[in-house]
Amino acid sequence: MTGSDTDFHLVAGFSMSPLLRSGDRVYSRSIARAELAPGDIIVFSRDGKTIVHRVIRTGNDGIQTQGDANPLPDPPLAPETECLLALRFERDGVTHSLTRGEEGLAEFRRNRHWNRNRERLLKIARFFCRISPWKLRAENLEQADFGHLRVYYWRKQPAAWEYDGKWFWRSPFLAFFIRRAHHRGLREKEQKEMRSASILFRLLGQMVFGDARKFFLELSPETQDELCAGVRMLTLSPLFYYTLSDALPEKWQTVFKMDFYAQSRRDLQYTASLQSIYSAFQKCEVSFVPLKGSSLAYEVYPHPALRFRRDLDVLFHRSDIERVFRKFQEDGWETHGRIRPFFKRLHLPTLVRPSFPALELHWHILKNRNFFDSEMIWKDTAPDPAIPFCRRLCPEAHYLLVLYNMYFDRWQFGCRSLLDLAFLQKKVVLDKEKIVSLNREWNLNLDLGLCYRLFPEMFPEGQRLFASDAEIPDEAKHAVFSLALAEYPEAVALFTGGTPEGCARSVQEKRGKRGLFRRKDARRSAAQKMEDRLERLLPEVMAIKQAYRRDKDL
Repeated sequence: MTGSDTDFHLVAGFSMSPLLRSGDRVYSRSIARAELAPGDIIVFSRDGKTIVHRVIRTGNDGIQTQGDANPLPDPPLAPETECLLALRFERDGVTHSLTRGEEGLAEFRRNRHWNRNRERLLKIARFFCRISPWKLRAENLEQADFGHLRVYYWRKQPAAWEYDGKWFWRSPFLAFFIRRAHHRGLREKEQKEMRSASILFRLLGQMVFGDARKFFLELSPETQDELCAGVRMLTLSPLFYYTLSDALPEKWQTVFKMDFYAQSRRDLQYTASLQSIYSAFQKCEVSFVPLKGSSLAYEVYPHPALRFRRDLDVLFHRSDIERVFRKFQEDGWETHGRIRPFFKRLHLPTLVRPSFPALELHWHILKNRNFFDSEMIWKDTAPDPAIPFCRRLCPEAHYLLVLYNMYFDRWQFGCRSLLDLAFLQKKVVLDKEKIVSLNREWNLNLDLGLCYRLFPEMFPEGQRLFASDAEIPDEAKHAVFSLALAEYPEAVALFTGGTPEGCARSVQEKRGKRGLFRRKDARRSAAQKMEDRLERLLPEVMAIKQAYRRDKDL
């Protein structure tokens, strides 16, 4: 910077509003630091950026500055910082002088008061805009990007500016009927959530592919406690006890031990129920294929109690399934839900019976049934020599189905699916060409490498089977992480002895009310917001869901 008063600096930002705006030209000249007084506006450089702010204090501690619109002052200027005195600014071809000294301080106080009143009015405007059915969304307005600045136009006039995630309105009254666009980038709270989630996913990856105990012990006690407090609602406490039994903090070790043995006891009941149900299938003399957790828990997990299971999903030929369903009804099983129409969904109405897991008889494995004929699935199965009439899906088909369900459900509770993929990869050497072939044959066209791009912390470099060049915005990744780690309070009832309703209610009460009109299910409301964010940010990934919505009533 030179000392000539013909030099100018272009303003880009709103820290000096309403005095200075983006696009204004500020003219300055050199000045000795001893000549500066509170109320002067100066130009200086910090961290490679040129800043135009007002001097609010001088003294032995140095010169302190603050923007008229900033809530807090800047750090004191370093002694070696070169300062220029702002003399005037130019806007729309008209030059205006800048005040100094006491007059400048008085202007600073007026601007601060003006900004506080404007902020109050904006809060009222945003509240009415949120509850009003008559509003425009900023995403639908004409937009123009100027580096960090994005301008929104209404009726060919600039209505609002977004600068580094902060919003500024040409007039507060425009905020009454124009809703702000979704913020770009992550807030500080969301960044902290992402860091915590990354640590958890890295730890889960170490539980499967590496040394989880060493990684866990390297974490700080506060981080260890935070992880343990969160994983119980994710039904991961048995897995944590199984892999980290002697490394867990003392206050969590007993709790997780009880959870592991409670889940093991439930698994014994589940296994006994499986034998009884499989015997009933054999009496019908029909082929069947165990699906999802009922198969993966025994085939790929080191202990079946580590894979939480609620119900039993079994696949049948469409020609046999109704006969099996009637047979179970005759044996005392009751339907949970509507009976007709039988084949509107991919499985028949759920069958329930005391002391047995809920039973879902599938005739198809894909939620969008129009993709392909379900009978094609059977050629990718092999007979189980230990169980008559039982057939097992090949590992590659299991891999693709887990991936499909995770994508289709928008990563809701995707943490379990990621563990399924990881343990499947560790247990079996998968044929990548066959997975690609099935992906094409079943007409899924999934991005097979997207999960590795989203969760690189969980899958080490050598375990990423497929590559993906998908662009994942930080906001979309935060939404995916939040959905994958969605709490599952109903499962905690198995460990605590409480009721699922009580667990769900305690989670709701803990989170408290949100907004003027509180939704009945706060957890679902938060998940829905994350799903809506994915709709905006990852339209190509949501294509399957949208196609299902179009075709589900056919």
